[in-house]
Amino acid sequence: MPRISTLLPFRNAAATLDAAIASMAAQTFTDQELLLIDNASTDGSEAIAQHWAARDARITLLHEPRAGIAHALNTGLAHAQGTYIARMDADDVSHPERLAKQVAHLEAHPDLGVLGTATRFASTVAEHRGMLAFVQWQNRILSPDAHAVKRFVDAPLAHPTAMFRRALVEQHGGYATGPVPEDHELWLRWMDAGVRFAKLPEELLTWTDHPARLSRTHPHYSDDAFLRTKMHWLARWLHRTLNGRPVIVAGTSALCRERAAKLEAGGIAISAFTDVRPRAVPGHAFVPSEALPPAGEAFVVSLISQRGAGDRIAAFLTGRGLVEGVDFVLAA
Repeated sequence: MPRISTLLPFRNAAATLDAAIASMAAQTFTDQELLLIDNASTDGSEAIAQHWAARDARITLLHEPRAGIAHALNTGLAHAQGTYIARMDADDVSHPERLAKQVAHLEAHPDLGVLGTATRFASTVAEHRGMLAFVQWQNRILSPDAHAVKRFVDAPLAHPTAMFRRALVEQHGGYATGPVPEDHELWLRWMDAGVRFAKLPEELLTWTDHPARLSRTHPHYSDDAFLRTKMHWLARWLHRTLNGRPVIVAGTSALCRERAAKLEAGGIAISAFTDVRPRAVPGHAFVPSEALPPAGEAFVVSLISQRGAGDRIAAFLTGRGLVEGVDFVLAA
C-alpha cells in the first residue's frame, strides 16, 4: 500500500493540468499513488490524464460525473489506499520536496491531524491585492493554536497544500457536497471535533490565481456561503465556550448587524454591540469600546471586516487583558 494518496480533481483544466501532474510525479517522496479525478471535463483534460496514467504505474485516472469538486474529492477518498491523504489542484504546482517534508513532520508529530504549507503566490488577475493579502495572512498562521483562533476569520490553510491522516475521514466524515466552501467547512468541522492543524513555513506550492479560479467564480465560495458556514460553526463553538458569559459584538455597521443576525439564528443571544464611535443598534445595548468588561466577564465577537481591522482590534483587546480564543474571537 502506498504511504500517501494524492487527490487531484480536475474539470476543463487542459491548460494547466500537465504541469500540475508533472509536479506531483517529480516528488522526491515516491511512495505515493496519484489519483486523478476527472469531474465531467469537456476539453482535452482527460487525454492528458490518460497519457500520464499510461506511463506511470502510480497514477490512476478516476471519473466522477457529478459536477462539483466535493463530489470528485469524495470519489478520490473512496479509492485512496494511503495512510496519508494529500491534496493538489489542477492549476497549481507543488515543489519537489513538498510531500517528503510533510510526511516527515506528521510522523514526528502524532498529535497533528492536518498539515499544510506556506504558498508562493502567482496571479494573472490585474487586481489581485486582496488575494495577495489573504495569502500573506495565511502564510503567517503556523501553529495549531494560531489555526484554531483564526479559523473563523477565513480558511487558515490553503486546501491544495493539505496533507491529513486518512483515519480522520473515517472519524469525522469527508467533504460536504452542499452549497458551502468545501475546504473551510471541512476544516471547521474537524477543528470543532478537536483535530489539530499546523503549517510548514516553507513555500512548498505555487498557488496560481486566475480569473476562472473556483474561489472567484463559484457560488459555493461567495461571501454569503462563507458567512453562513462560519456562523454555524462559531455558534456551535460558543455554545460550549461561553459558560454563561454575555456576547458583545464588535461592529455596528449594517453589514455587521446582518452577520450578527446569522449568529443569533444559531441560538447565540447578543447582549450588546460595541464600536469606536457610539451608534445605536435597535433592540441591543451599546457599550463604548473603552468600557468593555474585563477578561472573563463577557465574550467579544468581532464582525468588522475592513482590511487590517482584525489586527488592530486584536491588539486593542489584548491590550485590555483579553485573550484571543478565550475572551474574544475575530470572525470576519
